[in-house]
Amino acid sequence: MSSQILKIDKVTILLMTTPVFHPDNPEGGIRLSNAKAEAVVDPWLNMNAFDTAELLLNNESTPVADKTIQPGEENKRFSLFLPIARLHDGINRIRLRVKRISQDPETSEDLVVLFNTHRPGGDVTGTGDNLNLVMTLPADVIDKGLDADRVAEGVEVKLKYVYMRAHDKITLDCDGHTVLHTVTAAQAAAGTIVLKLFAEAFKTDNPRFAMRFRGVDQIGNSSGPQAIWSPTTHIDVHIRQPALDLKPPKVLEAKELDGTRLNFEKDFYEANFATVEVDFTGSALGQTVKVYWLGRNSTYGSEIQTVAYAGQVLKFLVPRLEVVDCIGSGAQISYTVRLPGPTEPLPSKDLRITVTAQKHRLPEPTLNQDKTNLRVYYPTLEGTYSVRMALFGITTRYGDEVPITQPLQTDLSVPSAWITENRGISVMFNYTLKRTDTADPIIFSWCLRVAL
Repeated sequence: MSSQILKIDKVTILLMTTPVFHPDNPEGGIRLSNAKAEAVVDPWLNMNAFDTAELLLNNESTPVADKTIQPGEENKRFSLFLPIARLHDGINRIRLRVKRISQDPETSEDLVVLFNTHRPGGDVTGTGDNLNLVMTLPADVIDKGLDADRVAEGVEVKLKYVYMRAHDKITLDCDGHTVLHTVTAAQAAAGTIVLKLFAEAFKTDNPRFAMRFRGVDQIGNSSGPQAIWSPTTHIDVHIRQPALDLKPPKVLEAKELDGTRLNFEKDFYEANFATVEVDFTGSALGQTVKVYWLGRNSTYGSEIQTVAYAGQVLKFLVPRLEVVDCIGSGAQISYTVRLPGPTEPLPSKDLRITVTAQKHRLPEPTLNQDKTNLRVYYPTLEGTYSVRMALFGITTRYGDEVPITQPLQTDLSVPSAWITENRGISVMFNYTLKRTDTADPIIFSWCLRVAL
């Protein structure tokens, strides 16, 4: 009988991945997903009961699976199951050997298959992040995020994982947008992938733009098997919003000289606060803003406000006494913007204003060493005036109207109970002059600030 008649066909591996690429030109690849790979055997010529089929692997002569044909099974297709634990990493050769009664065995040609013992990143137990998948972004991108200028330079994303192979398929998740990459032989040899990303990869602005990746080898074995994704890295992407332009703030009560002079008696006399308006180009969700009022001899820092939406105009209230302490002088007002994440505050341009003087210039009072006497000062007065002290601490206390009988200065007694109540904290003192029996505006002094 000719060898052509006795030729045994190769087995067919169900669910074999094709095509796969390797120097040995395998016909397909076998995945890790099942404990056994099903090999389908077609009937051979003159198949008889009690013929034996054996599945041989690589150079082994002992079969890894076999079957004896039973009466009634002649000329029917059947399956043998190959334990994948017996496969080598890399190229494997599978043969079918058929033994007929009283005849020499016949063996098929090799079915050459590729098998990867380890999935990309290796096997990781459980769910969650796959710590074997390592993604590194430039330090400046982590710290400051991405604006239009930075993304135009390109963002180098480095990916590393164990068991990297040529033809692995990388899926880089860029906040819901997918970037695909096939690993080259050079990258596999180096164990590092460097992807240079531009604006197309960063589809949306987001202060918590999420990036992660996964890998699948060419056979279909995914990283994991359950922890398929790398840890997520968050960056601030703001490439579509205008570059920050931290313009000077405005003081809404400064209505003269193009917003640079606050007329105290006309526009602020009865106000409790000065209103600082902050409106800058490039504002975006998650930024935080703080206002600073640099006065005659102290700096007031406001509460921190968070930007809720792009273009939001923020308003801050500066306490009245900060303005009073600048009467006849001026203030420098600015703000800082901090981007989301661990970033440094960015300073704005300054607004410099003057505060108009009143009829008399009243300096800050002085306090004696025992903190029992407040001395107030005034120039030569043209009429009859009274003086009144004001104490600002845990509680605010106003003294009585005291007629002025002495030239240039008057001593006022500070209540000891108020001093005791405010011991250990910083307090403020000032005073006012009122001209008797007139409707003239009250005149305010500068403020004394001390720690009790």
